[in-house]
Amino acid sequence: MRSIPARMTAIVITSPGGPEVLAPPERPVPAPGDGEILVQVAATGVNRPDVMQRLGLYPPPKGATDIPGLEMAGEVAACGAGVTRWKPSDHVTALVVGGGYAQYCLAHETHGP
Repeated sequence: MRSIPARMTAIVITSPGGPEVLAPPERPVPAPGDGEILVQVAATGVNRPDVMQRLGLYPPPKGATDIPGLEMAGEVAACGAGVTRWKPSDHVTALVVGGGYAQYCLAHETHGP
């Protein structure tokens, strides 16, 4: 079974602006809830909403993480209760509400291909 660290590096937006406002603090690794998978991120996309969020023009949805990144791909590290579609070590891609700019990201099991 894979060992999941307690903390991870994430990229966050410190204030609205250009790429210089991005910073790499450590954050706790999130735990998957019901129907969620925890993905060890291998790649993430940079898309228009991510840039708009960095500029301060597109806030994350209420209740979503402040870590940007709406597209990511990687390997399932853990599964929350009720997950039936994926298992640890599966490779996945997913659209998420945020969090793709981190070493680990949560996704709902239905958000992948």
